[in-house]
Amino acid sequence: MLLSPGAERRSNTERRSGVDRRAGAERRAASQGGAASRHLPSHEFGFGTETDRAARHPEPVPLGRVLPHARFNEREAAERTAAIAAHQHELSARLERNVGLSVAALDYLLNISGDLVAPAIVEHEILEVLEHRSVTDPLTGLFNRYHFEATLKRETARCLRYQSRLSLLLMDVDQLKAVNDRWGHPTGDLMLVRVAGAIRDSLRGCDTASRYGGDEFAVILPDTDAQAARLVAERICDKVGASDAPIKVTVSGGLADLSLAARGSSEARLIAAADRALYLAKGRGGNCVAEEVLPCRD
Repeated sequence: MLLSPGAERRSNTERRSGVDRRAGAERRAASQGGAASRHLPSHEFGFGTETDRAARHPEPVPLGRVLPHARFNEREAAERTAAIAAHQHELSARLERNVGLSVAALDYLLNISGDLVAPAIVEHEILEVLEHRSVTDPLTGLFNRYHFEATLKRETARCLRYQSRLSLLLMDVDQLKAVNDRWGHPTGDLMLVRVAGAIRDSLRGCDTASRYGGDEFAVILPDTDAQAARLVAERICDKVGASDAPIKVTVSGGLADLSLAARGSSEARLIAAADRALYLAKGRGGNCVAEEVLPCRD
């Protein structure tokens, strides 16, 4: 299946999404064998496959693969694993055929334990596409605001906990309204796509670029101070301005740095600081970058 450039970028990011982490954990579980599966997190408790069960050498099938959005703690996952395995054996004996893990798990959790209320059966490939669409802006292929806010909250907490640096860059397309009024919104959309491409090409794999809304973009730069973040912002401005497209467009950037001394700062304060810096850059005529460092807060 062909996915958008945004999806391809998503697969290469150093901080992967829940779906990617889950798939990675499953591969590690398979390589470590049945004994290692006992030490996996709660959603990775496994079942033995049908043929391996008969041979008494189970290869774990993670519970999270059968029910990717189920939420069980370690004790609950262990109990469900044993109960579903026994239920599969009982159903298979009654029906005189192997019912399979998915059928046994669905029947047990829906009709016996009541953990599921109104489940929907979705192919894994379709589920991954739906999850990708839920966090992706359809026009630019960058992440959407929902994913941006969740990522910024996580990165801010990590920064404060480990006393690392974090920068946030807000970018706005200069005079996009004039482009829309003169050449139409399809042309304006092409400008947004062009800017998104320049942003994407200027970042590391661990950075997160999102369409913040309308003609604004947001870039989360982990482990990056204001000086390094300014270089990134200026590189984006240069890439946008150097385009040989017939309609020229520029961008302005507002940069905020969560300093090591900014204890207790929240993602809301970081966004507000970057927004003030962006307003300052726009006031200077655009096509430039302004910055603000959050002050120390005891």
